[in-house]
Amino acid sequence: MAETDQAKPLASVRVHPRSDDEEKALKTKNRRRKFKLCGCITTILLLLLVIVIVILVFTVFKVKDPKVTTNEIQLTNFDVNVGQLLTGQIKINITMVVNMSIKNSNRASFRLGNSTTSVYYRGISVADAQIPPGIVIKARKTSGLNVTVDVMADRLVSSPDLLGDVRNGEMIMTTYSVIPGRVKMLFIKKHVEVKMNCTMTINISKRGIEDLICKRKVKL
Repeated sequence: MAETDQAKPLASVRVHPRSDDEEKALKTKNRRRKFKLCGCITTILLLLLVIVIVILVFTVFKVKDPKVTTNEIQLTNFDVNVGQLLTGQIKINITMVVNMSIKNSNRASFRLGNSTTSVYYRGISVADAQIPPGIVIKARKTSGLNVTVDVMADRLVSSPDLLGDVRNGEMIMTTYSVIPGRVKMLFIKKHVEVKMNCTMTINISKRGIEDLICKRKVKL
């Protein structure tokens, strides 16, 4: 009869306690992992933030040029002394009002700078008007602007073409307006300059303006 198997003893387990150097090395390794993880998360968040800002700048906060329109030009004062045409001497007084509208399509206000409107007759500057700075066009609003211009008679009569134009009953004049301004949205500042050039014919007998043609140019 076979002998009863005796239970074999289990192998003893030896535990090697970590030295201080090994503990320090493990802690340093774990700390580096945490730093790398935090650095990666921070980099990803910053990258996402930059992407969001770029998208907002080119979509929601994109600066749009204001639309300046010359609605009409009226003669509030027009006096030509036709009785002196035979002697070649002309007395003339002209005052006109340039009616413009400024449409601001931005999500922030548009503040006007020093603006000017000039009047030319056959290349000669015959009038200048200053538009005071500080006028504010609110966001997504349209505001009207009336500019009164007094034509300087001495400059006008200095043109050798004036006598012939008066005899023909028509005077062709141009207005040139320069309207600078600034749009500020959050940390974004954008300077805008709008130039408006209008050509018109003054009908002397009707004392009115005809054939008004305007062209607009925007510089961002």
